[in-house]
Amino acid sequence: MRKSEIDSLGFESGRITGFIPRFRSIDDDWERYTDALVALAERGVVAQEKGQSLYGLYCQDLNEWLIELYFEQKRYDQIEAHCTPSGEVSFGPIGQGRLAVLERFLAIGEGARVRRIWRAHMGCLKATFWWYIAERNAQFRKSKNIGSSEQRQRCDYEKLISGIPDMKRELLDLMAAFRETATRTGASETELAGIDADIAAIEAEARPRPNRKADPRKMDEDLFWNLVEEGRTDQSIGERIETLPERLAAFKATAIRDFDKILRNLEARAYRWDLWALAYLLQGGCSDDAFADFRGWLILQGRDVFEATIADPDGFDVSLHQGVASGINGLHDAAPLAYEMRQGTAMKPVPLKLMNVAGPEIAEEDFASALPRIAGLMER
Repeated sequence: MRKSEIDSLGFESGRITGFIPRFRSIDDDWERYTDALVALAERGVVAQEKGQSLYGLYCQDLNEWLIELYFEQKRYDQIEAHCTPSGEVSFGPIGQGRLAVLERFLAIGEGARVRRIWRAHMGCLKATFWWYIAERNAQFRKSKNIGSSEQRQRCDYEKLISGIPDMKRELLDLMAAFRETATRTGASETELAGIDADIAAIEAEARPRPNRKADPRKMDEDLFWNLVEEGRTDQSIGERIETLPERLAAFKATAIRDFDKILRNLEARAYRWDLWALAYLLQGGCSDDAFADFRGWLILQGRDVFEATIADPDGFDVSLHQGVASGINGLHDAAPLAYEMRQGTAMKPVPLKLMNVAGPEIAEEDFASALPRIAGLMER
């Protein structure tokens, strides 16, 4: 936040007074609020003893407070975006905070939003489950890229697959709850049938193998983008990632491997300092892993957005970004999962090249000056 905005703020009863949300996204207003809290603490306006965490003292209910403000303004799209996972989630049920939001949506007749959030959450969990199943089916194989011994790797592998039975039970319980919610909120027979098919596949621990002849088309960038963009207008990122392996499994094994190669090449094209600056400014910070997630998220926005951002990072449409971006792990898993579905065997890993960040190096303190338009928009 700007100094002039900080000057107008106060602090009373554990809450900043005078804070006005921008209502771009809940994550954005969270960052602005916590930045303001730090600034006020540095000025001595907010009490903080040595060793105490500002978050622990004053932010325990910040998320709920912001959501309430968004509900008051009927910013339902932003609330839905905040509650919809866009990549990986911790394996388990929807958290209590999000469940409270879902109940609130139900109370105001927004059942379709409830189903979309549930569907996205379950899509992420199913993608994780099928990855574990694929690892088990592939059996143990020593990795040369990991420094630990074969014995250690085998131990880690056995520990990983030993959790599958518990994971399966929990996933089936959650799928049953999802189906009940879908029924209660007026889901179509087609949607309910899809949930039932998912439950049957999880019970069998096997996705249906493609029963038709493989699509003969060769994988090129045009076909890659068609697959990635499918469902972009009416599905969450989590849903698209969850269904991508099945769509990709319709192709020949060589095409599936080529999909992975194209993905890695696109990631490499986006591995640039100016794009790292963009991710940093949009998200209020960006680690190595977060930048990998951002590049995956950028690819999931489709070809037009990706190419436009590559050509002019400072011209990026900030309205596309809703909080923290993720999705790269789901994209990386798509080809191996599809290959296993098509061939019944594990796909050999695509060789990875060591990459350096491309372009003139930009220091973190210079990110804003490198992308002045984005920096200005994020300060408003």
